[in-house]
Amino acid sequence: MTGLGARMMGATVCRLVLADRLGRMRRSRGLTLKTVAGALYVSSSKLCRIESGRHRPTLADVEQLADLYEVETDVRTQLLQWAQVAQGRSSYHAFADVADAVLRDYLDVEQAGLRAVFGPVVLPAVLRTRGYARALYGGMGEAEAERRLSLLELRQRHFADAGPKPVRILLGEAALYGRLSGAEMMRKQHQWLRQAAELGVKLRVLPYERMALERCALSAFAVAAVNDDRCVLTARERMGGVWLGPDRNGRAAAWFEHLWQAAAEPGPQLAA
Repeated sequence: MTGLGARMMGATVCRLVLADRLGRMRRSRGLTLKTVAGALYVSSSKLCRIESGRHRPTLADVEQLADLYEVETDVRTQLLQWAQVAQGRSSYHAFADVADAVLRDYLDVEQAGLRAVFGPVVLPAVLRTRGYARALYGGMGEAEAERRLSLLELRQRHFADAGPKPVRILLGEAALYGRLSGAEMMRKQHQWLRQAAELGVKLRVLPYERMALERCALSAFAVAAVNDDRCVLTARERMGGVWLGPDRNGRAAAWFEHLWQAAAEPGPQLAA
């Protein structure tokens, strides 16, 4: 990948791709975090944060790791390109007042390579109408609600601007046929969902009874693939926030595929 390609990926994606690649290099050489940290005179916790994408490594950090792993020249160049671009800011930095650092990371990943989303109870943000989103905010103050709606609009614009994409969105029946704020609001929401196919989105619905059987419960999650699908990440709800990290052993992707096969096409209520 050229330097231009790395810049097109953006700071957040480069940081996460670099983290994934460094972690793979260490593990493929049979080295522990403690061993590498000792060789470089850094703490194991710092190395762990670098490999999890929670810390931006400096160019010197990457040079040291490349030397230790004895990587080829072209690989070293690629690592340094990612590290350089990773020093930048999220494209959602201006919304730091309503989106914490982890959420901003996820939004950058969503924009770059979203592949699958499971929304068991609430519709995923990229498919929400303004009315549906505002109803979710409940009694939130108008100023904060407007900021969040502005963020949503930017997020959806980025999603649409990328053109048709292989995104699958799986909805729990409760999300599709719930009543947040009356039938009219949900009718408009269903109209918007019908237009999702124009963006390349495929929709399926997991019935109430199947959710109970699967015990997949109420936790939403997403799967994204970046760097030409060589780096697969997953995000899920955790304690009111978002957790983002590598999809170790493809577990999240496999779980989504299992649920997708158990689901059905949207029913006549959506087509009405």
